[in-house]
Amino acid sequence: MQNEVAELEKNGDQATSSRVSPWAAPLLLSLCVIPFGWSGLIAPLIWIFLRLIESTGGWLRALSFLSVTLLMLVSGLNMLPGSERIQVLPAYSDSSGNLIYASINSGKAVIAIALLAFMLRMKQTFRLTDLPFLLLAILTPVVFGLFLYTPSLKLSGTIAIAAIINLLIVCISEEGFFRWILQRGTEQLLGQWRWLSIPIVATVFVLVHGGWSTDLSAVILLVVASICYALLWSLRQNFWICVMAHWGVNLLHMLLLPYPLPG
Repeated sequence: MQNEVAELEKNGDQATSSRVSPWAAPLLLSLCVIPFGWSGLIAPLIWIFLRLIESTGGWLRALSFLSVTLLMLVSGLNMLPGSERIQVLPAYSDSSGNLIYASINSGKAVIAIALLAFMLRMKQTFRLTDLPFLLLAILTPVVFGLFLYTPSLKLSGTIAIAAIINLLIVCISEEGFFRWILQRGTEQLLGQWRWLSIPIVATVFVLVHGGWSTDLSAVILLVVASICYALLWSLRQNFWICVMAHWGVNLLHMLLLPYPLPG
């Protein structure tokens, strides 16, 4: 995988190096400070370390993995001064207890912008052979959810906007962290034991997303979804397929199941 990524980047660099400064992307990303304040400064740093991961080896590559992991955590958890949620529309709520926010997590938005700027040049594409894996990764958690919970059908303009935000910010930033950085880094660290990255990263995903929940059904659903996402990456090694799987599950969760999950 590392060789394939390096080759893709090499081809992209050869095509653009004569026209675009290598510092153009981080300089443009530094403009994120305008809408997002201090947290916007994380964007060019994330891009630089992502670049170093693909263009270096040894201790420098390992340090870059560690650095971008810490930067994403700091930004995603809104630990920088001025980080906040930006409300786009009033929240959707109903008599069934559903509550869906159409808001932007500024820290995750910064991560998503940096990842988009970097990943678009990697030229990872969707293949028809990916489709069965994608559908299985989406439908398996949703089917479990429909068995575990009474369906809660809902649709509104707020939900539509929330779904778009979820795709462009939440899913891109989280899959960048869990798949492109955490799981890929763990695979390369473990070598022939790379399969262990599946339960390791799935466990981290569950803990971050509410593994402490007192509702057993919610924990089961989280475990199933996290394993599906980790397996999908292990089998296909495609960032965008993982993003679409994550979004597909989240979208159907918003439309068909109680949101948020109890507990």
